[in-house]
Amino acid sequence: RTDDNINKNPYFDRYECLTRKLNLDCEKDRYILGRALYHLAQRRGFLSNRKSTTKESDGIVTQSISKLSEEIEAAGCKYLGEYYHLLYQENAKIRGRYTARNEHYIKEFNAICDMQGLPTELIHKLQRAIFYQRPLKSQKGLVGKCSFEINKSRCPLSHPRFEEFRMLSFINNIKVKTFYDNDYRPLDDSEKRAIIPLFMRKSKAQFNFEDIAKTLADRRSNYGYKDDKADVAYRFNYKMTSIVSGCPVTAELISIFGNDWLNEMCSVYQKGANKTSEEILNDIWHVLFSFDDDKKLGDWGRQYLQLNDEQVEKFIKINIPQGYASLSLNAINKTLVYLRKGLRYDESIMLANIKSILPQHILNNKEYFTQIEGDLINTITDFVFDPDNSKRTKRDAIREYLEDIVEQQKLDKIYHPSMIETYPNATANKDGIVLLGSPRTSSIRNPMAMRALFQLKHLLNQLIKEGKIDQTTKVNIEFSRSLNDANKRKAIELVQIENNKKRTNAIKEIINYLKIEHNIEYTPSEDEIIKYILWEEQNHRCLYTGNQIDISEFLGANPKYDIEHTIPKSRGGDNSQLNKTLCESYFNREIKRAKLPSELANYDEIMSYVAQQGWESKINELEKQIGRIKTSAARDKEEKDKLIVKRHKLRMELDYWRGKYERFTMKEVSNGFSNRQGVDIGIIGRYARMYLGSYFNKYKYNNTTSSSID
Repeated sequence: RTDDNINKNPYFDRYECLTRKLNLDCEKDRYILGRALYHLAQRRGFLSNRKSTTKESDGIVTQSISKLSEEIEAAGCKYLGEYYHLLYQENAKIRGRYTARNEHYIKEFNAICDMQGLPTELIHKLQRAIFYQRPLKSQKGLVGKCSFEINKSRCPLSHPRFEEFRMLSFINNIKVKTFYDNDYRPLDDSEKRAIIPLFMRKSKAQFNFEDIAKTLADRRSNYGYKDDKADVAYRFNYKMTSIVSGCPVTAELISIFGNDWLNEMCSVYQKGANKTSEEILNDIWHVLFSFDDDKKLGDWGRQYLQLNDEQVEKFIKINIPQGYASLSLNAINKTLVYLRKGLRYDESIMLANIKSILPQHILNNKEYFTQIEGDLINTITDFVFDPDNSKRTKRDAIREYLEDIVEQQKLDKIYHPSMIETYPNATANKDGIVLLGSPRTSSIRNPMAMRALFQLKHLLNQLIKEGKIDQTTKVNIEFSRSLNDANKRKAIELVQIENNKKRTNAIKEIINYLKIEHNIEYTPSEDEIIKYILWEEQNHRCLYTGNQIDISEFLGANPKYDIEHTIPKSRGGDNSQLNKTLCESYFNREIKRAKLPSELANYDEIMSYVAQQGWESKINELEKQIGRIKTSAARDKEEKDKLIVKRHKLRMELDYWRGKYERFTMKEVSNGFSNRQGVDIGIIGRYARMYLGSYFNKYKYNNTTSSSID
């Protein structure tokens, strides 16, 4: 047991081990060393995977660690345990500081081992026991397969070629109409070149379409959405608030290697002998994607890319976005060929597999292949829809062109943008009865959807065996959805615009705070943006403890405050902002856990904190505003529509605040409360359509207001 009166505490033990040679033949001294090492083991922390720590939020952690190291040196100490012992003697606060494993704990461990003269073999065993961390289990086997090439895995979102694919797919889909245009047209080459730098900004992984419009139109008042009533010179087919994804990994590579980044990487890469530029790109990206240690990554960059210290710092800080595309890298590269020629994604994908279709003698004749490729591009771009032959598509036009050149069965290899992973056709069992097969597929990861599909299989197969249905039966798939009219959609758009403004303001305020207070260039994570919005909603107060929350307490790698689900997800709570609050981490993890607020011992205090937020008065005021809107008194349709939009918007605000308040007053979670069920029903309906297509000749897909699947 500890006893401060006689200096019996772990910090004293660590100090003793650092400053005097212990007699390890003495049991008392062996316990001192044991307690010191055990204390290091308790506090050495979790060594985060590099891919999950290369976030801008680590700037706070790095800054705090550097500050602590400076404090240690200023106090005349060399090691963390020595400095903490000094603070302990002065009754100063020790906890709540950011520490580094290598800079503080391993350094102290090595110093203790040197001071005590421990044998090398024992040091290795102790170091493994204290600091070894088993690697996280690979999730590679869970990655889905490509929609077009079912034997290939999907490409990670962080690959530069996917970023280019995503960027060009978006750019080639933009249409603009100016005073000089009779109709909407695609962007020309000069316009595309003007907006590509917007995608290559390190600080903006996402941005609003307005940035593109502003670049092309020059003046703020000179552009707008195609349905806007304002008289503007530039009209676009995207709303100004549409979110556009940038190319953050490519932008980081540009910052290191320059605008001609790929050629520069190829020229300095030490393992690039006999490799193409694409193979070299894959090598370097794979290192960034797979290495989980900053030091190893930095050493690799110095050795094989000849990076200097400044470039190494940038290299190890490249953030690797998580997630996967729907296509494989091979399919993306084949599609990129035509995206670079200016075709839209739906057009490019139909030509992507053309080399697998054409005979080898054509592929060997470059001039002949180029002619065929040009003819196919013209076939697509010049295609005119014939209302008298509505079934003829661009894909049909391509097939017609190729019929005299390639074998008929190879025409089925032409990709189509609507292609998704399909189930094989149902086959007969040993009794000669054709039944639905297993619904299991690598593309479905939702367990509720999979359970529902297996139940669907058992039910339908039983009906087939009983002769009640067959392959000619028409099947209706019904699932719930809200049927919104134009006014409600407008109201939803206004709410989304307001929410986007809140997000933008949150990002701006966090960046400004850290720039002014900590001199850190910083882009907040998604969780930190949500925390800031909740912080503002709660008037900077924790609703469970009543404590005031400072902005610094919910930022960084080890924040003091969590995003808490008022109704726990395990009890039917959803992941919407409606069900979230900013809560003190200890209270959330150790006290509230899977309880409702009404089940907590301090519930009366919690409700007093909630009452201070003024949510009830806000709810009452919104109800009054809705009651005052009388659409029958409107003079014309336009005015009436404005009032209806306003009422819809107020009702959505009312639903939000009422739902937030009711979650605190709720005594139990009623059946059917979860909002997640609507989402799951939609997913099940979509997969059921794919699955039933393997058996039934005709099936119909309906969006209705029914709450079941028939």
